[in-house]
Amino acid sequence: MEVQFSDDEVAEALTIIVNHMADEAGLSDKDRAMLKRWRSSKMKLGSDDMEDLVRKANEDLAQGMARRERSQLRKPDWVD
Repeated sequence: MEVQFSDDEVAEALTIIVNHMADEAGLSDKDRAMLKRWRSSKMKLGSDDMEDLVRKANEDLAQGMARRERSQLRKPDWVD
């Protein structure tokens, strides 16, 4: 089974993570604004940076799923 994140899903996740970091990290107002500006200017849908992030997220997801599948194959049948 192949599962992939869409560009929109990764962009939304990035927005949530950046906003949480900005709010919870104790950043100054200037630093918080700079972080949010970076996200909105550099990490736009369709930008090279966002395409790289989506590609890497999907590669990591595929690796994790393959690793999980392998570990299921090695698990003894009496263990749930």
